[in-house]
This record gives sequence, C-alpha cells and structure tokens, in this order.
Amino acid sequence: MSEIKAIIIDDEQHCIDALQTMLEKKCPGVQVTGTAKSVREAKVLIDDLQPDLVFLDVEMPYQNGFELLKLFDKVYFDVIFTTAYEQYALKAIKFNALDYLLKPFSVKELQDALEKCREKKLNRHKDQGISPMEVFLQNMKIMQQTHKKIALPTINGLVFMPVQNIVRCESTGNYTRIFFTDKKNLMVSRPLKEFEELLSDVDFFRVHNSHLINMQQMQSYIQGEGGFALMSDGTQVEVSRRRKADFLKKAMQF
Repeated sequence: MSEIKAIIIDDEQHCIDALQTMLEKKCPGVQVTGTAKSVREAKVLIDDLQPDLVFLDVEMPYQNGFELLKLFDKVYFDVIFTTAYEQYALKAIKFNALDYLLKPFSVKELQDALEKCREKKLNRHKDQGISPMEVFLQNMKIMQQTHKKIALPTINGLVFMPVQNIVRCESTGNYTRIFFTDKKNLMVSRPLKEFEELLSDVDFFRVHNSHLINMQQMQSYIQGEGGFALMSDGTQVEVSRRRKADFLKKAMQF
C-alpha cells in the first residue's frame, strides 16, 4: 500500500499539532508533508507539494476552507473537512457524501475517515460522471446566492434547479424523487433525510417519513387525523399525526 502524502490546513496551531500527532502515532501509511494556517499559505503549499490528501478546516478567518477549493480549476487531491460547528456547510458536506471530522474527533473517527479515502481511491477508476466534490462546490456556490439553486447529480451530469421550483420530495428507499412546478420530476440517488438536512433552512418541512414539502408551494391544509397539505401541483401530501403540531406551527409563518 503506497504512502499517503497529506497536508493539514487549520488556523489553530494546537489543532494542527493534535492531528499531526494522531496521524504519526496511530495512522501508519500517512505522511504529513506540510501544514498551513491560512488559505493564502495553503494554496502555495498545495501547488508546491502536490499532496494526495488535505485535512481542511472549514472555519478560518478572512477566507474559509471552501474558498481555498474554489481557487483550483480541478480538485485533484482528496479532502477530509474538519469543523467544530454543525451548520449549513456541514449539511452540504454530508449531502454530497464527502468525508469530514467533527471536532473534537477520536482516533477511531480519524482512522475510519482515512479508510474511506483509501476505498474511494481504489474504486476511483470505476467511477463515471461528475465527482461528489464538483457537485459539492457547485452547491456551496449557489447556496450563497440570493436566488438559491441546488445542483442535482444525475447519470447524465448535473441539473441546476432553483429551490423555489421544487414542490416536494418523495422517498423511494435510498433514492428521492423530486417534483417540480413544471410537472416534471427527477430521481436522485440521495435519501430523503439528506434533502431534509440540506433544505430545512429554506422553508422545506418533513411532513411525513416519505414526504418533504416546500412550504412556499403549499396552497392549503385539509384537516384530518394528521391532515393533508394541498400543493401547487395539485397533489395532496399526507401529514403524519406526530408531525402535525410542528407542521401547523410552521405553516402559520406563511
């Protein structure tokens, strides 16, 4: 097994030292070839050392970790994000199935993340289409815009869809079918839970185990044990009894 050349990017020296010590003592096969404490330093370091893997802190002053990745035409190295905060950025990381470590993390969590990286590297030659990292960077870019869009990976590439044009999302096992205002729909290989995490901050609500709706696209509510949300596309989406109170509270905001 070839050695992994890694660099650590974090604005806090004690975090760099702790991670470097864990890698040296508990993670054979990983060589830390450099460290950086800012995006500016990191760009120079990556260009110079050509690492296989970058441990990238999400929150740094002046410029964050995502802004570093945007400086590359193509991200040729693997990335394990490190962050201390549960926020929209972490939701996007999870949604695109990228590797991350939530500080403070254990040796076991670090070893598991490295093992996932190794597995991805072995299987990379089998992969086709757009990489999860490319989808992630696109989603981070559009989530920061006033008119939010979401990048949806399909077998043919990416579909860019304004969030406001999504009426509802329906679970089909490990896949989700997304219904749009133009009556079209799209199947995406992500479970509904990940869409819930990504879209909950932009007026989407999980009304049922199988249904996530855009509250902006709801026309009325039909009373019942749980009731039904009547959507703009004419569908009636069941509201589960246990989610009814939270749903009605949310609905009163619109």
